[in-house]
Amino acid sequence: MYSKIRLMFDNIKSMPAKVCLSLSFLIGIMYSINFIFFSSCSVVNGDGDCFSLIPNGATPDDEAYGRGAGTLYVAGVLMFGVITGNLLILNEGARGKWTIMIPTIAGFTCLAIVLAPPFQGGYESANNNPLFATIAALGLYTAAYFMLKEEGVDEGLAFNMEIKLNNEAKYAVILSSIIGTLYSINHFFFADGYAGGEGSTLISGFEEGTYWTNPIAATPLSYRVLASFFVIYVSMGLILLTNGAKGNWAVAHILLFGITFFALSIIVGNLVANDQVIPGDDNSPYTQDTSTATANIVVSAFVMFLNIFAYYKMREEGVEDGMTFAGEDFSNSDDFFYKMYPAVTAGFTVILLIANFVTQPL
Repeated sequence: MYSKIRLMFDNIKSMPAKVCLSLSFLIGIMYSINFIFFSSCSVVNGDGDCFSLIPNGATPDDEAYGRGAGTLYVAGVLMFGVITGNLLILNEGARGKWTIMIPTIAGFTCLAIVLAPPFQGGYESANNNPLFATIAALGLYTAAYFMLKEEGVDEGLAFNMEIKLNNEAKYAVILSSIIGTLYSINHFFFADGYAGGEGSTLISGFEEGTYWTNPIAATPLSYRVLASFFVIYVSMGLILLTNGAKGNWAVAHILLFGITFFALSIIVGNLVANDQVIPGDDNSPYTQDTSTATANIVVSAFVMFLNIFAYYKMREEGVEDGMTFAGEDFSNSDDFFYKMYPAVTAGFTVILLIANFVTQPL
């Protein structure tokens, strides 16, 4: 086991880059764990009989108090999918991993922007700790990217305008990217209307006015956070579409796992639909508004199957060429798609069930 750990770190030669990637991963995993397992406690600042790894700092007088636990839970899952890219780079080396790092930098830049007070709109967060954590993680990750240039991180870097997927995978990736782009635009620019506040919305959301009558409704800012993560996954899909599948297994793996984790979190979360406890509130617990649940389940499941199908077809175009594990050749590529991917997916499903039935209070 020790030799495997040593080999993992040996695949990145720059010690400062290792440190930066590791620290940015630690920041991300702390927030992921907090949001996946303890979002319902986090939004009430850990008050009452409640535990939160990172409380949101809100008081009962803050608008953010008690709001949006379900949305933060999904954000935690999306973040977890993204930061697995840190481990992949540490494990396999930096060569050609611009396909992961540039989309991640773009997404976290968007996240820092939407969390910044001038862009929060009329729905301010309780404090700016998430912004500071995002800036720190983004700075560390970006520094690692520039340090890894000497290790070939930009090998194969190209921004093409033509489609280079040749079989049916291109249609699945195109459709998935269109859906992701629509949701990104909607959540960035029409979040108020989607959240049930006021204004128009590109994609049908909650009934206008319900935000003000539902004390646990997610703030528009929460949906802008989700959109920032969507940017990462859409960008990865477009890279595969315009650069082709051959040898691009690393970004394909992050995309496949990330979208699968996201879809499963939507499905499990909406089927369970935990009530939200607000300490000291005589009307607590509050029941979630499930009016968008069916649409969210259908769309997320559809996107997941599009990505599974796309990966399956990209295997015919050599997406797994050069695939490694711990820096060594993967002896049988079938083991990933038919064994490792289902096993990891099953394991993550168990994690989601624990999060929804055990750690989130009813």
